[in-house]
Amino acid sequence: MTTPAKPLPDLNDSLTEPFWAATRESLLVVPRCTNCDYLQWPPEPLCPECQHTGRRWVEIEPVGELWSFATYHQALDPAFADDIPYSVGLVQLDVGAKMYGLLLNEESELEVGQRVRGVFEAVNDEVTFVRWRIDADA
Repeated sequence: MTTPAKPLPDLNDSLTEPFWAATRESLLVVPRCTNCDYLQWPPEPLCPECQHTGRRWVEIEPVGELWSFATYHQALDPAFADDIPYSVGLVQLDVGAKMYGLLLNEESELEVGQRVRGVFEAVNDEVTFVRWRIDADA
């Protein structure tokens, strides 16, 4: 039996297109409200703080603290069966926003509160994901 292909993001989604364009350049960007300066992640049509529709994308450093994580020992999607076990973490970025992502370390190495750094992993010429690794320099 052939493993199905993993799902990829919609690169034509106007809400997230700037994010995917930046990750292809190994940059991490998030939208900042032009009215109240709230850093928003994930992107939404309205700022959750002031309901304003204006935003500009700003580059941030891909560093933060591992706030929480879960390790999957069973694939919920058959496309991920070959990756079992894998861990997904919620990272509290130094700029304040929180971002989910795949953790590249083994489960036994992970502890809530550890410093992590984003790693840019190209899937193809169009899609680059942000993964997270324990920051050995922290």
